[in-house]
Amino acid sequence: MGKEQGSLVPEPIIDLPPYRDLIDLRVPRAFRVWRSFRERHESEIESIGVLTPERVAILSNELATSVGHVIGNRNENADPVDATKLTQLQNLIAPPGRKIVFMRHGEQDPPEWIASIEDPAVRKVRMMQNPFNKQDCLTNKGFVNVFATVLSLYYLVESTGKKLRIFSSENRRAEEVAGIMSYLIPNSTFSIEEGLDSISYRDENDDPPATLEQILEDLPSGNMPWIPQLVDKWSKRPSDENQSVLIAKAVAELMAMAATEGRGSDLTVVLTHSQQLAETLRYEGVLENPHIRFPELTMIAAVKAGKPDIFPAGVLEENDSKKDTSMRKILERSGRRYEWYRIRRVEYETGQKIPFLVAHEPLNLTSEEVQEVDRIGRDVTDFIYVSDELYHREETVKGLLDRGKPEFFQDGDPQYLFVRPDILLTKTGMTVCEIETSPFGLSLAELLNRAYVSVGFDTLVKDGVLRQFLTENTPREGTVLYSRNTSSYFGQLEYLAKEILSGQGRNWQAQEIGFDTQEGGAIYRAFYAYELYTDLFVNNAVHNILDSGSPVFPSFTPHMEEKALLALIWDTRWEPFFKARLGQASFNHLREVIPPSWIVDQEQFFAPGLPFGVQSSKELASLSASKRKFVLKKSGFSSGSSWSEGVIFLQECSHESASNRLAGAEKDQSCLYVVQSFRDYAERPMIYEGYDGSLETMSARIRLTPYFSMAGQNPGQLLAIKATGCEKTNYVHVSTVSVNAAVAQA
Repeated sequence: MGKEQGSLVPEPIIDLPPYRDLIDLRVPRAFRVWRSFRERHESEIESIGVLTPERVAILSNELATSVGHVIGNRNENADPVDATKLTQLQNLIAPPGRKIVFMRHGEQDPPEWIASIEDPAVRKVRMMQNPFNKQDCLTNKGFVNVFATVLSLYYLVESTGKKLRIFSSENRRAEEVAGIMSYLIPNSTFSIEEGLDSISYRDENDDPPATLEQILEDLPSGNMPWIPQLVDKWSKRPSDENQSVLIAKAVAELMAMAATEGRGSDLTVVLTHSQQLAETLRYEGVLENPHIRFPELTMIAAVKAGKPDIFPAGVLEENDSKKDTSMRKILERSGRRYEWYRIRRVEYETGQKIPFLVAHEPLNLTSEEVQEVDRIGRDVTDFIYVSDELYHREETVKGLLDRGKPEFFQDGDPQYLFVRPDILLTKTGMTVCEIETSPFGLSLAELLNRAYVSVGFDTLVKDGVLRQFLTENTPREGTVLYSRNTSSYFGQLEYLAKEILSGQGRNWQAQEIGFDTQEGGAIYRAFYAYELYTDLFVNNAVHNILDSGSPVFPSFTPHMEEKALLALIWDTRWEPFFKARLGQASFNHLREVIPPSWIVDQEQFFAPGLPFGVQSSKELASLSASKRKFVLKKSGFSSGSSWSEGVIFLQECSHESASNRLAGAEKDQSCLYVVQSFRDYAERPMIYEGYDGSLETMSARIRLTPYFSMAGQNPGQLLAIKATGCEKTNYVHVSTVSVNAAVAQA
């Protein structure tokens, strides 16, 4: 199948591997360490197959540490071998018959001119172009980790009685691992297979040339997904067949060979690259995400038909690299080209590219809490649809939700890509305090998720989910339109346009609304509908968009963007409707997670009745602060209803201030006001990186902001989620003093 590699090293050179060359000068020093290690543990190495996995892990780590010292890598020891992983892999390989493990190459070491490129996408493209892509070496850490991994494989071969066959790509980073493996493990064979080679991106020297700009248009992150059309479009063609065909054939042949049960007792280890690992999953019918990228030395044990077992980072522990990683630096690199938030008040300026605090690891939820988030997503999505149905059926509801809105916005059909309930972690459980449909925060949730995934954390949302969803449910071209009012988020909106909505033949841009704004084509609305009253440019743009009939996400249906929607579930007039349309279980669940809420001047329909014997909202001001735990919110079509500007915690107000605010809400007929019961936060510790790089702990009040799909084939699907923590304040939102993180299951 491949060409066999013979020993090309002269015999007099003692203890050197059968390499085709000796360019990597770490090799002779490392193999002299191996000789000393083997002599020091002679009896154990000779009978390694009968050792315990725990003892093998200790020996593997000792060898790796010694190799690290001799190559000058004293301060960066190997990741420790995980004995549990070793046992699991042994159990998979041990049964009779041929077995196969696909393994990603070790950590790649870019030359200085590539490593110094600031843009991670450009850096990745240059790393994947020749000659470097063929000739690159392992990093010192990767080189050290290979020895820990290979000694563990030696144990697996001896303990299972298998004969090792090694197939490798000819890329140096993979071939070097294969060479070390074949030398340390006796009676193994080593072959090169063309279809296992890493793809090499085309470049400016090709005919026709492939420019950096062209490649980044299709591959905005620089990474190549396992999409054959893109692979063949941007990869050099290594032979008469396209690269994707060679990869698919190589994987199929190896899988067929390994599937021959009862014939032989081989263990085949395949040293290869991301696309081949993805093709292995596709071959087995379990590739969920073509953008998947596994950590270096990841192993896929394809030994059970239809269900390959995946070992991220192979037999190595996965935690140490996370502990040593600065998430702030990763976020800064990922979002280097974008200004994530423009501070509106100079006293809050931090001088940081990421102007908020970053958690050291994702916020971990229990399995029960993850199930609750999913249930909230399903029920809130259904609630939005059902509330719109109620709006169109009941004139009373329509009259309430249309208060203060222009007639040309009324009666529209909602077109939303997602719904975002704001979930607070409280002492009584998860609480949905608001529901949003605007894109603000979406890019930040995606950036956080990508960053934590990139260092191996298993977050609630798999990498690529949001991008795939938007690709399937939005036009190929369009504009993310924002206003002067929302321009503080322009960096995030550019990220949304360029890094999420664009690529693979798609072209979106972000643009501020001005006198020369062109509104043609699809629009992603990153401004509030009420701004047509406060900004002449927005007013003109809104009318032009409505006249043109261009698709708009989210739609101009402000009745669905009212904070008052949550109060409808607590209104006695609509209880029968919601129970019938949602089902009793979902109705009860929404009553559990949505705190008791009512619309000011509709108190008589509030199901539980007003508390403490008061007769109107205004009378809440007469209660003591301990009993006045309610939140007054400006609900509708005005600037006070966006962000936290119209949210008043009545327990924090004096009697006079509370009385004035509640009286003003009763008199104001230009929009709706809502009163919502306040639930005390359940604080949790969040370890975060200070602006000076130090690790600190915050006793945080936490808000989750999950984004659930309202388009496509899977309503209620979790598309993105982030966590925000603050201390000593009831306003929990992203700020210079808040801690932000992706979300994972503990």
